[in-house]
Amino acid sequence: MQDRATSNTSNAEDNTKLVKYDGKKPVNSQFTQLTPTASTLTAPTKKKDGAGESTSLHEFREAIKDVLEEITELEVSTFIVSYIPITRFDAKEFYANLLESIMYKTKDGLQDLKKSLLDRSKELQKKGSAVTQAELDRYNQDLEIYKKAENTFSNRQNLTDPRQKEQFEIEQACYEELAQKVLSLNILKDANGRVITDAPMIRYFRKLWELEQSVLNGERIYAQTKFQLDGDLSNKFLDDLFVSTKSKIDPKMAKLVFDLHSQAVENAQQQWTGLIMTCVNLVKDLMPFRAK
Repeated sequence: MQDRATSNTSNAEDNTKLVKYDGKKPVNSQFTQLTPTASTLTAPTKKKDGAGESTSLHEFREAIKDVLEEITELEVSTFIVSYIPITRFDAKEFYANLLESIMYKTKDGLQDLKKSLLDRSKELQKKGSAVTQAELDRYNQDLEIYKKAENTFSNRQNLTDPRQKEQFEIEQACYEELAQKVLSLNILKDANGRVITDAPMIRYFRKLWELEQSVLNGERIYAQTKFQLDGDLSNKFLDDLFVSTKSKIDPKMAKLVFDLHSQAVENAQQQWTGLIMTCVNLVKDLMPFRAK
């Protein structure tokens, strides 16, 4: 089925014959939902110094409490990858790149862009000779950016190679999931519109970043173990490790994966237990200094 963004590209082109660009990208209906001023991921509330407790001590204790609330689950995953990227996580950079990917690499994002461009074209036509050169330049370049992005999307959508097509579909599902998770949030920003990277936001974005990286790099999880604080334990193993007839994995390699995963689980469990005990002991030590 032909994508609507592809079939209607000519509509956007027919509505304008414009020229240069100042570098700004258009704002569309999906993108505007990603930049509210309020936040559900807020930093710890400042508290004035009071009897028996300082502001810094209160914030430190609250931070420890936040950590304890979030380490209710230990997850250990074992991947087999073709290479290890050197990309480092940065919350602000990830957020900005994710918004761009949602806008320019997904069907819904491109459709929103097309609609935005058509609306802007109509507004420019209404202005007639009152349109400034800056407005013409900005629109024309935004149109070119959209056309390139739509063309790239269409080419990938029509790939005939089964592996490439599968990877494209996996990426689309990934960005759809990430968009739903991000669009459900109100991101805290400063007066200049920059993301405030408080601890809860960084932890949440890191999980989304890890999901995106695993999908983009074509990684497969071969073994996964989850511990719950209430004692539940679950193990998942890819069937390729067990069914040699459908897998390219050598039995010796499969055993190595099991051994590596078992050692990783043991090490992670020790570190997890140590972290919990450290936090609990810190809270106990701070109890005498709580506010009266």
